[in-house]
Amino acid sequence: MDKEAFIKFANENLLTTTAARKITDQSTRAFQQSLRNGLIAPALEFRDSEKHVVRLYFRDDVEAYKAQMSDSQAAQKNRKASANDQQ
Repeated sequence: MDKEAFIKFANENLLTTTAARKITDQSTRAFQQSLRNGLIAPALEFRDSEKHVVRLYFRDDVEAYKAQMSDSQAAQKNRKASANDQQ
């Protein structure tokens, strides 16, 4: 793959942590918890310094995780609604 093709691919398919958080609509803390729990994983990780890490995520992985989150949240709302109806 030449440089231009790589740059095109990266621009279309890779996201920074900030961009990934915006898609998932999560706070920094919630997104970090998702990382720790293995629910989302970076495609690439670069250690800039001892404390600073740059992570890049595949767009389709982040979008799939968002869809999974939406499905889980909808199921949770349905369970709560059913429990309230039974009371």
